[in-house]
Amino acid sequence: MPWTVKLANESAKQLKKLPRDHQALLRRRLQEMSEDPFQGDVKPLKGKQWVGRYRKRAGRYRLIFTVSHQTRSVEVSAILLRSEKTYL
Repeated sequence: MPWTVKLANESAKQLKKLPRDHQALLRRRLQEMSEDPFQGDVKPLKGKQWVGRYRKRAGRYRLIFTVSHQTRSVEVSAILLRSEKTYL
């Protein structure tokens, strides 16, 4: 049974601003998440502000998302370029 992957408004805007080749990579990673959101390099985030959120690595970018096991849905809240300030 596939998972439903939704982009929050902010993450959809972030995706549209990226170069097309990076968009293609991220779209492939989002498609992978519809099969299994925990496939690949996925880790839970630490810290009070990140409770219940995960990150998936996609090249230099990070997909920040939450998972609802009851509805089998994934909501991507942010697409961030990895830097020293990514998780602040």
